[in-house]
Amino acid sequence: MDVVPETFVDAFGEISLKHGMIRIELVSLSGSEPRVTQRLITSLQAFSQMLQAQNGMREQLEKAGVIRSPQPSPGAEPGSQLTSPPPVGEETGGAAATVVRLMPQPAWPAAAPPAATALQLPKSPNFSDEQ
Repeated sequence: MDVVPETFVDAFGEISLKHGMIRIELVSLSGSEPRVTQRLITSLQAFSQMLQAQNGMREQLEKAGVIRSPQPSPGAEPGSQLTSPPPVGEETGGAAATVVRLMPQPAWPAAAPPAATALQLPKSPNFSDEQ
């Protein structure tokens, strides 16, 4: 049996549409600053398929009680949802590039109380603290 390489991702950075391809930055939080370690580049069709698969998994996790359904934001209009991207070659608006920034916010407080400073934050096994 062949070993398939695996990549651990702490967070996602910028997601952009450039020249008909989706680019997703994979971010490591193991240093003092978030940094892009890899970039996933995919077609619009594969990106749409990935979204459908992720939404299906999210629904299964919600039904199993593992996660809760996100609450709609107060300013969101009813029925305003993200839609699937247009078919390949039919980008709308004539824009050469579309960018969405999703730089993560730390899940821990900026100034930890003294009792919490003894805790070790998780480190990515692929990177050392040396820059």
